[in-house]
Amino acid sequence: MKKQTLLMVLAILLVSINLRMSITSISPVLESIREDLELSNGMVSLLTTIPVICMGIFAFFSATISARFGLEKTIAACLYLIGIATALRAFTNSWTVLFLTTFLTGIGIAIAGPLVSGYIKQKFPNKIGMMIGVYTIGMGLGASISSGLMIPLQKQLNNSWQLALGSWGAFAIIGLLFWYPMVKKSTFIKNSVAPKIHLPLKNKKVWLYTMIFGLQAGLFYCISTWLAPYAQAVGFSKELSGSLITFFTIIQMLFNFVIPTLADLYKNHRTWLMVSTIFALFGLLFIVFDITNLWFATIFIAIGLGGIFPLALALPLNATSTSSEAGAWTSMMQGFGYMLGGTFPFIAGLTRDYILYEKQVFVLMIILCVVLFITLISLNTMLKTAKTSQT
Repeated sequence: MKKQTLLMVLAILLVSINLRMSITSISPVLESIREDLELSNGMVSLLTTIPVICMGIFAFFSATISARFGLEKTIAACLYLIGIATALRAFTNSWTVLFLTTFLTGIGIAIAGPLVSGYIKQKFPNKIGMMIGVYTIGMGLGASISSGLMIPLQKQLNNSWQLALGSWGAFAIIGLLFWYPMVKKSTFIKNSVAPKIHLPLKNKKVWLYTMIFGLQAGLFYCISTWLAPYAQAVGFSKELSGSLITFFTIIQMLFNFVIPTLADLYKNHRTWLMVSTIFALFGLLFIVFDITNLWFATIFIAIGLGGIFPLALALPLNATSTSSEAGAWTSMMQGFGYMLGGTFPFIAGLTRDYILYEKQVFVLMIILCVVLFITLISLNTMLKTAKTSQT
């Protein structure tokens, strides 16, 4: 039994590694792509915005598709799509091909993301915080590997960013190999008509969860897209800027696990969310006001975002009683949340085109942090009011 559980945990880890690679591998070569394909900052930022928006739109279909075909099979199909689309980047010779593969990987990530959360709710109902930590560690590993090794890999492949980007599709094959036993063990029985999944559109609590998730997504993808180009603009080499992104993701990955585990232990998830937001805010202030160096500021941002993401993911899981309800809440939160969050890297790219101030992206992120903190206060107020009315 223990062996089966460990294999299940490993499978979740390897699946989640594929859920960020195709996005974060772009950042270290963003300037090369922009120059080679003659794109503006606003246009090249769409390489992050498109998959994130897809993650929002197609998240709404994840619960319905899994109800028809089963969680395990749907996640496997998403891995196929991510792997094929990522590998096709090796043949990119125009912005249209690159944007098409970005769209396809976005669909795969969008549908798989909520389903992994639902799978965790189903298989590990008493260890949600820990397993969300495993899930986010996997995404962090994928992000750190792809961003940190992107430039060395590009050099090994005749300085081709196309071949380097396409190479990350190999991880989808590895994920599939380990996920296949989960598909074989599935007891799902196919229905001719999939049941309708009703999103809790009238639930104010879920809308606050959505706002929280969207703002944290905006923060993460702004950093993932623009930290390396900013570092290069202030004197970092391409290799060193890639190392900075890897450093960021390693710190974030560590706290992806530490903070939700502590939140589980002390039963105060919302407090940890507020503390994490404050850490991210301080890191951004350090950059804007030149209080410390970029490496130290990155630590604060990574700690903050490392806590916010898994705790935001866990909000609907802790508030619902069944895996189907959790799936519906998660689909709504991630759907509208990613659509909101996906707009911010694009807005940041436009500010780089039209505002002559090198730290404009970080000012935007400070605003997002402040709004996030206010939203968390609103959530706490709502829950306290509801608790008082019940007593």
